[in-house]
Amino acid sequence: METICFKIPNVDRIGLVQDVSKILTAYHINILSMEVQLNSLYVEIEQLSKEKIILVFDKLKSISSIIDVQKINYMPRQQRTQELRAILSSISDGIIAIDSNQRITQYNPVAEEIVRLPYNTVIGHQFAEIFPSDLPLLETLKQGTTYDNREIILKQTSSHYSTSGRPIVDTAGKINGAVALLKDIGEVRKLVASFTSRKQHVFHDIVYQSDTMQQVVDTINTIANGISTVFIRGETGTGKELVARAIHMTSPRSQKKFVPINCAAIPESLLESELFGYAKGAFTGADKNGKPGLFEFTDGGTLFLDEIGEMPMALQAKLLRVLQERTVRRIGSLEERPIDVRIIAATNQNIKKMIDTGKFREDLYYRLNVIPLYVPPLRERSTDIPLLAQDFLQHFSIRFQKSVCTISETAMSKLMQYDWPGNVRELENVMERAVNVVTGTIILQEHIVFDSDFKRDNSQLSQQHIHSTLTEAISHLEYDMLVQAMKQYHSSRSLGRALGISHTAIIKKMHKYNLKFSQK
Repeated sequence: METICFKIPNVDRIGLVQDVSKILTAYHINILSMEVQLNSLYVEIEQLSKEKIILVFDKLKSISSIIDVQKINYMPRQQRTQELRAILSSISDGIIAIDSNQRITQYNPVAEEIVRLPYNTVIGHQFAEIFPSDLPLLETLKQGTTYDNREIILKQTSSHYSTSGRPIVDTAGKINGAVALLKDIGEVRKLVASFTSRKQHVFHDIVYQSDTMQQVVDTINTIANGISTVFIRGETGTGKELVARAIHMTSPRSQKKFVPINCAAIPESLLESELFGYAKGAFTGADKNGKPGLFEFTDGGTLFLDEIGEMPMALQAKLLRVLQERTVRRIGSLEERPIDVRIIAATNQNIKKMIDTGKFREDLYYRLNVIPLYVPPLRERSTDIPLLAQDFLQHFSIRFQKSVCTISETAMSKLMQYDWPGNVRELENVMERAVNVVTGTIILQEHIVFDSDFKRDNSQLSQQHIHSTLTEAISHLEYDMLVQAMKQYHSSRSLGRALGISHTAIIKKMHKYNLKFSQK
C-alpha cells in the first residue's frame, strides 16, 4: 500500500496532536502512524490525490503553533530501521536477533551467506521454525546467559560456523531479546592464523620449529591433494586430530566438511548408526524418515576416525567394505549409496599387537595404512616447547583476561627438562594452570606444576593415613591406579580391558572419584 509521510515543525503545546487529528478525520483520512518528537510531529497517511494533499497541507498550516508542513520520504522509525540495516550489512559478522517472543527481527546478509537460508524465509519467523531448538541463543533469551565461540553445524543447510550470543536488556534490566554473532568456521581459522602467524612456525595451527615436525608438515603438503586413506599414529596428546585437520585444510576439500568422530567415546550400540545411518523403520524408535550417517553427511569432505583401535570387529568389516567399494548401505536398507569421502584414521595403540591378538582386522589395517603418518611425542621435539608454551600463554592470558606476557628463564628451563608423558596436551594443561595462579606478568618457576607433582607415594602411607581403615587405603590405591591408567587408555572399554574389569565398572568408579577422560 502506497503512503504519504510528512513532517510538521511546530511550537509545542497541549492539544496540538488532537487538532491535527481532527482535520485529518474531517477529510476522512486514515492515519496509519504518528510519531511525536520535540517541536516536530510526523504523520503517515494513505496516498491522496495531488489536489487533496495541497488542500490538507494548507488546512494544517492554518493551525496555530504549526510552522510548516513538509513532505518526507520516510517516518523516523523507518529511517532508523534503514540505517540499522545499512550498519548491519556493513558488518563482517553474521547477525541474528530475536525479540522476547522468539521472533527473528534481524538477519543480515553475512548471516544469510553463513546459514545459507534466504532473508525472506527467515525474517519475521519464529526462531524454532527455522533453526533447531537446542541452539544456545534461546537459552540466552530465557536465562540471560552469554556464550562465546560455540561451534555449530546445521545439518539441514550443511553450514558450519562459530557463534557468540548476548541478551538484549532494557534500562530496567528486563530481557527484551537476544542477539547472536556468527563467523564462518573457515573465516575463524583464517582469523586465528592472522593473529598467531609466524610463517616459519605455524602451519594450520601446528606450532613448531623442530626438524621432526617439519617432516610431518612436509608429508602433509605432499599427501594433501590425494584421496588415499591416511593412518596417523602417535602417543596420546601429540595432536593427531590437529594433523588430520591440517591435511584437510591443505587439500582441495578444505571448503567442505571436516568431521571428527572418536570411536571410543560413542557406545558400541550407537556407533554403527552414527557412521552408516539407517533407513526408515529400521528399528524401534528410529526416525520415520530415516537418517543419513556421517559417511553421507561428510560427502565431499574428510572423515576423521580417532581411536580406530576401539572400533568393534563387526564394524571393522563394514568399514573395510566402505573403503573398498566407496559406497555405504544404511542400516535396514539394501541400497548402495556412493560417497566421496577421504578417510583419516588415528590411534595411540599398538595395532600390530592388536592384529596378533585378534582385536583388529589385518585386511582393514592394510586398507587404512596406505599413507602412514607418525606424530612424534613432545620429548622428541623439545625445541618446540618454548614456542608452544608461549602460544598457550598468549591464549590463556586473553581467555582469562590477564596481562601475563612472558616466561622466566628458570620456568622455561623447568619446562625443557620435563619428559612430558602427556605430550602437548599436558603442556597446555600446565600452562593453563600457571596462568590461573600467577598474579604478576611473568610465569615463574614456582608457577610450573606438573601432573606428576600431584602423585602420591604409594610405597609408603603418610603419617596422616596410618590410622586409615583398610577400605580407605584401598580407595586411595584404586584412585591412583585409575588416574595413572587413564593417561594411557582413553575409553572405558580399553581401560576396563587393561585393569581386568568391565567397562561399566570403570564408569561407576570414575563417577565415584569424579574422574573424566581428557578431551583431545
